[in-house]
Amino acid sequence: MHERILPRLGAASGVLFVVLLFGPSSSGSDSQIVVALELLGLLFFIPFLGYLCSVLRAAEGPSGWLWVTALGAGLVGVTMKLASIAPGWAARDFDDGTAIHKALDRMNETAFIAQMLPDGVLLAAIAIVALKTSALPRWLGWLAAVAAPLLLVNGMFLDADFGPAFLLFMLWTLLASVVLTVRPSAVRSQAERVAPSPGLV
Repeated sequence: MHERILPRLGAASGVLFVVLLFGPSSSGSDSQIVVALELLGLLFFIPFLGYLCSVLRAAEGPSGWLWVTALGAGLVGVTMKLASIAPGWAARDFDDGTAIHKALDRMNETAFIAQMLPDGVLLAAIAIVALKTSALPRWLGWLAAVAAPLLLVNGMFLDADFGPAFLLFMLWTLLASVVLTVRPSAVRSQAERVAPSPGLV
């Protein structure tokens, strides 16, 4: 039973990440409960990333390095997301228009833009493995390949107030989470079938 439930829990964490990150924030409120739900959503990204990278590792083989790159980039990205909340939260203690409020708010916005850089590396690594091995449906691999450079470019514009490429990242995460949740064994079986033989590595 655990062999069926645990993979689905890891895969479904991606949906919870997207829902909790976007759902409460769409209200426009910055109350304690809204921020707490956003933090919880960010934490759900970690088990999703872990399960996703296990699928990539099964396809690439233990000696592969792209799945490790994806894992590292994903952890850096979620760490930057978590860190970006601190200055935004601290800015609430100062009146709008004051220099310190503007500085803290700007730190929050800059961190949000910059975190798209590791997100871009994450999707680039996923795209290469997915398209090379069919560890994931090819359309997910191509979507990752399209979103990765857009994230990298968007992440370079630190003065931007909005990151449209991040919406693509969230869309990819949602779709991948649904696919992995609905058919976890099928995806993993495909990944294991295409994994290189230890004798050929």
